[in-house]
Amino acid sequence: MFRLLHPRRLLLAGFAGVILCRTASASMQQQAVDLVVYGRVWTGDSTQPWAQAVAVEKDRVVAVGDSATISRRVGPRTRALGAGRGMVVPGFIDSHTHFIYGGFQLAGVDLRDANTPAELVARIKRFAATLRPGEWITGGDWDHERWPDTPLPHRSWIDSVTPRNPVFVSRLDGHMGLANSAALRLARITRSTQDPPGGTIVRDRDGEPTGVLKDEAQTPVLAVIPTPSERQSDSAVSRALRWAASKGVTGVADVSVPWFELAALKRAHARGALTTRVSVYVPLSEWRRMADTVRANGVGDEWLRVAGVKGYVDGSLGSTTALFYGPYNDA
Repeated sequence: MFRLLHPRRLLLAGFAGVILCRTASASMQQQAVDLVVYGRVWTGDSTQPWAQAVAVEKDRVVAVGDSATISRRVGPRTRALGAGRGMVVPGFIDSHTHFIYGGFQLAGVDLRDANTPAELVARIKRFAATLRPGEWITGGDWDHERWPDTPLPHRSWIDSVTPRNPVFVSRLDGHMGLANSAALRLARITRSTQDPPGGTIVRDRDGEPTGVLKDEAQTPVLAVIPTPSERQSDSAVSRALRWAASKGVTGVADVSVPWFELAALKRAHARGALTTRVSVYVPLSEWRRMADTVRANGVGDEWLRVAGVKGYVDGSLGSTTALFYGPYNDA
C-alpha cells in the first residue's frame, strides 16, 4: 500500500497500478473504503499503465484496477466519484518552489508574459493605481528575453507611472530585479555604491544605477521591503495552496524559506488548512538557528517538515550571473 500525498483531492499520489490489487489481502479486498474514483486512471506501472478505478482508505491507495473489482469495495460510507472525461493521475510533486513567495506573487503584479517593454510598463501602471501611497509593488517575473533586441529594463521606464510607490519586481529566475528610483533611495543605492561581493549594480554610461540589480546587489532593496504581517502571510499561504491544488500539485519542496513564512506554514498546519505537503529548506546562513529548532522540536511530520538548508553557489544564465569560462556572447 502506498500513501496518498493529498487525500482531499481527485488527483491521487503514490499508487502503482494493478500491483496493489495483487498484493492486497483477501480480507482487505472485501472491506469497504472511504473513497472510490472511477475514470481513466494512469497507474505509473509500465507493464499495465491504465486502470478504470481507484480505492482509497483514509490516506492510502489500497486498490487500483477494473471497475467491477473496485466496485466490490463500495459500502454505505463510501464516497464514489466519477472523473468523466478527465484522467486520474498521481499527484505532482514539485521539488523546487518558493511556495509562499509564490503566494505573495499571485497578489502582486504579473509580468511573466509581458512581451514588450510597453506592456510591462502598462501593467505596473494599472497595478499602482490600486495601491495606497507608500505601498510596495512586488512580484513581476518579467523576462527580457521575450523582448527581441531590447536591453535590460530601466527605472526610467516605470518612474513616471509609480510616483507614489516603491517598486521592486523580479526577473523570473529571481537572480535579477528592477527597482524604481523610490526603491533605490530607500535602499540607499547611488552611483557611489560599490558592487557587493556576488552582486552587480547595473549602471548606465554615466555610472548611474539603472535600477537593475543582480544577485547579492538585490539584498539592500529586499532588506527595506517591510516584513509582511501575519494576516498577509496567512493569505499568501492560502493563495499558494489553492493554486497548487488547482494544478494537481500535492507536495512541494519550499526553498530559501524565511522564518516568517515558516511560521505561517505552521499556523496553517495547526488549523488543519494544509492541502499540500511541504518540505522546508531554510537559507544556509540560518543553519545554526534551524539546528537548534530541530533539536528542540523535531523535524515535523508528513505534512510539514524541515528537510534541509539551501545555499547559492552560482548565478543564472538568463541574468548572466552564472560563472562561465568564457564571456557571454549576448552581454
